[in-house]
Amino acid sequence: MTGHITTPRMQRFRVRALPVSELTSIAEHLDVCFSCNHQFTDMLRSRRGLEPLKITLAPEFQFTHEHIDYEQLVRLADEKMDATEREMLDVHLKVCASCNEDVRSFLAFREQIDKETEPTFPAIAKQPTREKRPWFAWRRGLAWNPAYAAAVVLIGIAVVIGVAVLLKRRAGNLEAKQTQPLQGIIGPATQTPTPQNQAVAVQPTPAPVPSEQLPRRAPSPALTVKNQEGLKPQNAGVIAALNDERGKVTVDKAGNVSGLDEIPQNTRQKIGEALIAENIKAPATQTELGGGPIVLRGPDNSPTFGLRSPARTVIISDRPSFEWEKLAGATSYRVSVGDLRGHEITKSEELSADQTRWTPPTSLKRGEIYVWEVEATIDGKTIVSPGASAPQMRFKILSASSAQELEQLKKVRSHLAFGVFYAREGMVGEAENQFQILVRDNPRVPVLKKLLKQVQSWKTD
Repeated sequence: MTGHITTPRMQRFRVRALPVSELTSIAEHLDVCFSCNHQFTDMLRSRRGLEPLKITLAPEFQFTHEHIDYEQLVRLADEKMDATEREMLDVHLKVCASCNEDVRSFLAFREQIDKETEPTFPAIAKQPTREKRPWFAWRRGLAWNPAYAAAVVLIGIAVVIGVAVLLKRRAGNLEAKQTQPLQGIIGPATQTPTPQNQAVAVQPTPAPVPSEQLPRRAPSPALTVKNQEGLKPQNAGVIAALNDERGKVTVDKAGNVSGLDEIPQNTRQKIGEALIAENIKAPATQTELGGGPIVLRGPDNSPTFGLRSPARTVIISDRPSFEWEKLAGATSYRVSVGDLRGHEITKSEELSADQTRWTPPTSLKRGEIYVWEVEATIDGKTIVSPGASAPQMRFKILSASSAQELEQLKKVRSHLAFGVFYAREGMVGEAENQFQILVRDNPRVPVLKKLLKQVQSWKTD
């Protein structure tokens, strides 16, 4: 199967409302695809709430579908059933009302026939022990009574129909057990030829196995909600294993990440791609925040002062605090914020000479890039920073979806997850800090040093 399993098909798979071949294909896919396995686990958890998934190995569960057939009814009535087969039958009858009724009806029928066909005249000679007649001897006893013969014919027809239904249901159960991908707790029993199953042309039945000899296997990990690690492809090979704040984190050649199951899937995917390729793609914001073309805004012979933050980076807050250096002799300042199209978005009132920080009264739009500058008044003249020949001072506010993802990561507390996220979003300083911690804690993992150097190469003055 190529591609991931859609939610509707996953739901139909959960209730087994698909053809057997498709059920098998989906089960094989779940065994190798961590993402779909995790989705299936979440679906089971949401269906059951907080109640843990329970799988029983009790004999009653194992023999639920081992319905009694006609040959077993005959052996039971003639008391020719061996101890092992009788024990298996008793276990099944505890949970199967249908087979209980079959056994009760058949034994009652046999008892009635025995009473009706028993001779009513006195015996000529006393027999020391009455030998039990074969069960089919009741037919000869009905020859002298036409009414009994007619009744037996009708009953015989009913029995034949019932046997046909039992055999059909048993054949269906055997096929389902052999093809059902996720419900079997024990493997299919080995077929043992017997005189009975060779003498009649019916579906062969599994040889009885004592309950104490039945193999006990652990339930499939695909059905165990507690297994949060998921299933990894065999022999995938671990390419990186490192210590993180959360514990041990591993990445295999297929890009599967273990140890960070609580973080979003797209972040896990980015982590796997970065460690496999030993490379993090530079975000587009690095170019966008570079400052753009220089546009001369006046003479370049005025005193200058620098803008501190936000400076050519991506920030989290949608109400940033703008900070700048103090200009000697300045009597007031004014901050202006605009977009890349040259539209003014917000502007401060006239600020005092000792004030070098300002926060806008309203929030700015997330996911947008902004340009800002500060005007200083000195000796009645206006001096603008950045200067006429300097590039624009730009910044970007983290998008709403990325801000929500970051909140989820804060609950997990993983330096690796933080580092890849910050690098992806263009938050270079934050990404550098996280990779520095990882390199310190994992000095023998060279891929982390490569990623750190790459992130540091994105830094601008």
